[in-house]
Amino acid sequence: MHRFLAWLSGGAPQGRQSFLAAQQNRASAALAAALPDAVDPFELSVLGALGAVAAAVALVAASYWRGLAVLVPLGMGLNWFGLSVDLPLARRRRGAETVAEGMTHHLCEGFSLPLLILAYGFSPFLTFRSAVVILLCYLLFSSYVYIRAATRSAPQMAFIGVGVTEFRLLLAMWPFVALALDLPATRGDPLPVIDIAVMSLGAAAVLGFFGKLFLDGRRLAATARRAP
Repeated sequence: MHRFLAWLSGGAPQGRQSFLAAQQNRASAALAAALPDAVDPFELSVLGALGAVAAAVALVAASYWRGLAVLVPLGMGLNWFGLSVDLPLARRRRGAETVAEGMTHHLCEGFSLPLLILAYGFSPFLTFRSAVVILLCYLLFSSYVYIRAATRSAPQMAFIGVGVTEFRLLLAMWPFVALALDLPATRGDPLPVIDIAVMSLGAAAVLGFFGKLFLDGRRLAATARRAP
């Protein structure tokens, strides 16, 4: 039971790295090495935020013309490129990012993903109710990531193998999954199937989050008892 709870909450060592972490690191390092000196990490961070804005506008506008959904992966590609290569580029050039570069990165990322989740709530591919549930779960887990970083604990960048890269990929591809499942046609139902699925997954995520808090609390208590 303890091992299952650790896996569910991302507490196991393999749960701290996302499925695509190795590929993501290799790709971002290769792209950073290939960029010319004229490219600045600040510009990449802003490019990532602008990509999220473009994807969000395409999501909302898809309510009027579904063909605009093809722009969502393009915007998400810019978002991934900008916010995955900015810090590796800074570290490659100076050994570490400056405080300003790190702050710009986190501000752009903290702006991008909530914006996209909310945009889905005004799109034909997800209900507003489901978008709010996803946003609350995202804020809950991301706040814990920043708390661990602020207390200099071991980074928890993924839960059950799902990190920012996997989440971006899901946001990029969901319009086509929704169209394949004909989800837009169910938005008028009193309780669409997608709402039931998202709420169930959200409840499981919250339970996993509290399981994570329980396991971390036990580890902290054991550490405190061993301290002289």
